Amino acid sequence: MLDNITNKLTGIFKSLSNKGAITEKDLSTTLREVRVALLEADVSLKVAKELVSVIEQKAIGQKIIESVQPGQQIVKIVSDELTAILGNDSHELNLKSKPAVFLLCGLQGAGKTTTVAKLAHYCQHTLKKTVSLVSTDLRRPAAIDQLRILSKENQFHFIEPLNNNIEEIVKHAVNQTEKQLSDILIIDTSGRISTDEELLRELKTIYDLVTPQENFLVLDAMMGQQSLEVVENFNSTAPLTGFILTRLDADPRGGVALSAKYQTGLPIRFFGSGEGVKDFEVFYPERIASRILGMGDVVSLVEKAQQQFDEKEMESMQAQMMSGQFSFNDLLKQFLQMKKMGGMSGVMSYLPGVSKVKDMLEKSDMDEKIIDHQIAIIRSMTKEERSDPDILKASRKKRIASGSGRQVHEVNRLLKQYEQTKKFMKQAQKPGFANKLKSMFGGGDMPTME
Repeated sequence: MLDNITNKLTGIFKSLSNKGAITEKDLSTTLREVRVALLEADVSLKVAKELVSVIEQKAIGQKIIESVQPGQQIVKIVSDELTAILGNDSHELNLKSKPAVFLLCGLQGAGKTTTVAKLAHYCQHTLKKTVSLVSTDLRRPAAIDQLRILSKENQFHFIEPLNNNIEEIVKHAVNQTEKQLSDILIIDTSGRISTDEELLRELKTIYDLVTPQENFLVLDAMMGQQSLEVVENFNSTAPLTGFILTRLDADPRGGVALSAKYQTGLPIRFFGSGEGVKDFEVFYPERIASRILGMGDVVSLVEKAQQQFDEKEMESMQAQMMSGQFSFNDLLKQFLQMKKMGGMSGVMSYLPGVSKVKDMLEKSDMDEKIIDHQIAIIRSMTKEERSDPDILKASRKKRIASGSGRQVHEVNRLLKQYEQTKKFMKQAQKPGFANKLKSMFGGGDMPTME
């Protein structure tokens, strides 16, 4: 997510960190590079110019030129200004009415129907609210089928469209939601290739009927600056309460995240972080600013881990590992949990100093599929072999390799990794281990590693 701007800015600030003091020329060069990085990330010219101007004023105002640690102070200023542009607060959903009605609008192809399911999953599992869904996208029967299937898979209450009349469908949906005693009704509206009159007329009809508590525009992060015109068209027709960004994980630029909030004043409320219904996150401006500057987002990583992992199982595994009782069953659980978190790249995207780790992995030719291969190898072992790897001799290794569709040398590599992990767990029990681990990853670049 936002790889281009992150890599550019971390590279710029890395060069500053090596300087004991910064001259006005250094500052001018740095800010020019920051502006270029923003523009290349598809941030609008107006936003880029004003951001750089504010940073320059604050940098000079704080007498950063003569500072002992000027690089760090400039990073702090940039972080604060990015957070201000993205919005200083995350806004909670308006649930004052029952049922609370949420509209989702957007262009065709932005991922609106999938986002409806993601928002419903968030409301149901994180907020512990009951949810009903209805689709008014009569132009695309496939959209109705998609929402029906997603509802069935995730135990949402799906309301079948009554007929081909938008007003009657919406009134029926509100009535059914009240009968069902659902806390929230989410309405999936029609999508078009562009904001034509018919689309906007339909949206206004629905908006006037239900007066929604939330009206979200689902915005494709890969649209770039043209999305700002789309925002204005939707907002003038049915006042929006915020954005939900999609494909932010797939777009290395992500400038629309900065431009949309700055130019409209509307908050970014959520963003999609993957394809599954669980891949949906609250947009915390300060955390996103931290990620953009390569400082990581450990808080979100911990929150995601808490959602994905079973707490009792984690405590049990930790106790076993700390006591030295570490088997292939435990290693398998670790691999499966990492998969839930989006694999190694998914975990890494939250870590501070991640560009440094990424470089290390690229040089080592690390492939995400290796985890899948290792899972297959462990699953090809017998219960006895998983519990007591010492019995794994040549014939057993050959059988395991054949059963998993891998090579014997891959089985040997996994055994070596297992032994290293076991050794690592023993070392972790020794005093001062946390400080050693911190120094391995670059000390000051990863302050939360400990």
